[in-house]
Amino acid sequence: MSKSNFGGAFRAGGILQGLRVVECGEGISAAFASKLMADLGADVIKVEEPSGDIIRRRGPFAPGDEPDPEKSGLFLYLNANKRGVSIDLTDPNSRAEFDRLLSSAEILIHNFHPSARPLRGLESDALSKKFPSLITVGIAPFGDSGPYKGWKGYALNIENAGGMAFLAPGASEYPEQSPLRAFGDQADYQGGLHACFAALAMYLCRLGGGAPSSIEISEQECIAAMLEMNLMHYTYAGRETSRLGKRVIGPWLLSECRDGHAFVACAEEPQWQRLVELMGDPEWAHEELFKDRLARGINSDALNLFMREWFSSKNKDEVFHAGQAKRIPFAKVNTMKDIRDDAQLNYRNYFVELDYPGRGRIRMPGAPSRYGVDNSSARTAAPKIGQHNDEVLGKGTKVATAVPSSTKLSSKSLPLEGVRILDFTWAWAGPFATLQMAHMGAEVLRIESEKRVCITRAIPPFADDVPGPNRAGYFNQYNQGKRSITLNLADPAGLQVAYDLVAHCDVVIENFAGGIASKMGLGYEKLLKLRPDLIMLSMSGYGQDGPYRGYLGYGPPAAALSGFFFTTGYEGMPPMELGTSYMDPNAGIFGAIAVMNALIYRKKTGHGQYIDQSQLETAVQLIAEGLLQYQITGKEPERVGNHHSTMSPHNTYKTAGDADKWVSIAVGTEAEWLALCTVMGSPGLAQDPRFSTLLARKQNEDELDRVISEWSRIRDRWEVTEALQRAGVAAFPSMSNKDLATNEHLRERGYLVRLEHPEVGLRTHVGIPWTLGGKPCTVASPAPVRGADTDAVLSKLLGYSAEKIDQLRKAGALS
Repeated sequence: MSKSNFGGAFRAGGILQGLRVVECGEGISAAFASKLMADLGADVIKVEEPSGDIIRRRGPFAPGDEPDPEKSGLFLYLNANKRGVSIDLTDPNSRAEFDRLLSSAEILIHNFHPSARPLRGLESDALSKKFPSLITVGIAPFGDSGPYKGWKGYALNIENAGGMAFLAPGASEYPEQSPLRAFGDQADYQGGLHACFAALAMYLCRLGGGAPSSIEISEQECIAAMLEMNLMHYTYAGRETSRLGKRVIGPWLLSECRDGHAFVACAEEPQWQRLVELMGDPEWAHEELFKDRLARGINSDALNLFMREWFSSKNKDEVFHAGQAKRIPFAKVNTMKDIRDDAQLNYRNYFVELDYPGRGRIRMPGAPSRYGVDNSSARTAAPKIGQHNDEVLGKGTKVATAVPSSTKLSSKSLPLEGVRILDFTWAWAGPFATLQMAHMGAEVLRIESEKRVCITRAIPPFADDVPGPNRAGYFNQYNQGKRSITLNLADPAGLQVAYDLVAHCDVVIENFAGGIASKMGLGYEKLLKLRPDLIMLSMSGYGQDGPYRGYLGYGPPAAALSGFFFTTGYEGMPPMELGTSYMDPNAGIFGAIAVMNALIYRKKTGHGQYIDQSQLETAVQLIAEGLLQYQITGKEPERVGNHHSTMSPHNTYKTAGDADKWVSIAVGTEAEWLALCTVMGSPGLAQDPRFSTLLARKQNEDELDRVISEWSRIRDRWEVTEALQRAGVAAFPSMSNKDLATNEHLRERGYLVRLEHPEVGLRTHVGIPWTLGGKPCTVASPAPVRGADTDAVLSKLLGYSAEKIDQLRKAGALS
């Protein structure tokens, strides 16, 4: 590949060395996507307009300091290891400099709203024609097509639009409280993560001679893809879910301890039995009310009374370690101080340190995945505004177009066509990772067993409430586009079949607890002998070493340990759960990114590698703002409900209709505030001294919320949304699973999928949250019936005879 020395070399080493990325826009999503590349050696050039990225004004800042654009903790986190230039993209005379940058880059990532793109020359079609070798990735609240393409949306609106907020806090006992956002603008992080994955998949395709396509990410669709089994409760059984009510299974409890809070969730019966033993085998635990996990869910009020009494006499660390010693998924609710000092994170040298002016060295989240080759831990500080203008944009540099010089670009239908994944994962995190790769065209061979049925095949919702392993909506959502093979890995003959499959696969993925894969005979050293260039990803709760190595990890415990329970909640109230096992799909998309990085490295070097990913470490990536706030200000983040540090109003308000109809409204500029007041029919409100400035609105936020609520509660949620969006104010209803399943925008964009399944027929599922070349991507096939592809794969891929397959089945190796 021909590369210019435009601006000179930035960093040496790293899996992505040689990749040049241009990032522009503002806020979190594009910056986070490119950060993940910069941290692995890509040369990322951040383009800011003259006013600077809005995150520079967000903080956190040290106490007593005036907001300084060079001292924002979140900006420092998102933009370390990048170079920075300042270009006015709205000025035609400055566009030549930007075009020179693009001509030397492989990837452009931006998050300008579709309405702001024409002025800056950032329409995807025009860029593709002007720079045919450039991979263009745009991130937008609702995508760049469909009825809502012109609508505004901040993270609060998108968490509501995607259905995430409507489910939070989980199993809420506060029906009068509004749907709740998670700490830290999660919709923007997920937009960035999905953009990173899609861009890397397309770059891998380009390295293999494929023609690049433009990519468009819808943040609403990213969030709607992460709702666990909630959408299927409606499309499979006609039930609307919400944050109110009870968990399906029990125990599932966040409870107060002597020194904080702890959490437990027993998804499997053996875990409950061990918990009963840990609690001293109390008589109440043997009541008929608590006979199985579904009965315990139904009777959770009674169960929780007993369990809260037990928790109240314990310290949170005591509960965590004693429970995990018995392989029960306990977690303590960590504060930011707890995270900074965590034994597991520090044992694994997870944190990186940077100098913060006036505060010395502060810790930031490090690599979300450990690679078997150079992890490129070198760090450079985030750039000052325009710091590298002379270096990068200086006159006299020669610019060569970054096109493969010896490869003719060819057309592939999907970027990962020809990549084969051997999938030993189960539950949600691992299958979510392999789902992303299936969506990009990889062949995914899902290994299952009749001896240990995947939990997502065993819990509701079932189609028409008729149980069956092939009728479970949870499984059928997150295993679309895959093939299913049943193997008994405890049988030597079954294990040998797995070995034979490894030799024909590019990637192996597993998500057992740390060290279990090796004990099963599936360790990387063993498999490497079968396929010398093999890539293997191990997704565990806490990583393959350290004091928590063998601990059980699911999404909710990871949310507790990573600080999300501590930072999420209504003002003045205790820590609260998220509405889904959010850290599972989060680990999944991080895992998919890690595999793309390894495939790119193998394409360039011929070498495979082993990747160790900790779910806890991927979760802490998203809590960086809270961690930095504690270190920079000396104060733990307060729970503030739906409020925001730099926006007001910023909340979810009751609307007319039944008892649970809400609309999210977020105001990020003074112009938006004036527009809101006008739509409300109260233009004088804008000049009210209590609300005339952002500072005044923050100081009088409760009163401001009361005023807006009085206006909204007599109006329909869609009436409010449409009126405000016409005026340029970000607003969106808080969407239930029924709302999503019947939404015209998602349907028109091709995001809602209806494929014929052999046992459940046509059911609506969510599809793919990105488009390629301006066209919706198509889900390849419905989720497989268990074991449906065993014979076909063993005969066609491995060359087994029908007689051999029959013998293996009769011997129990294929069960």
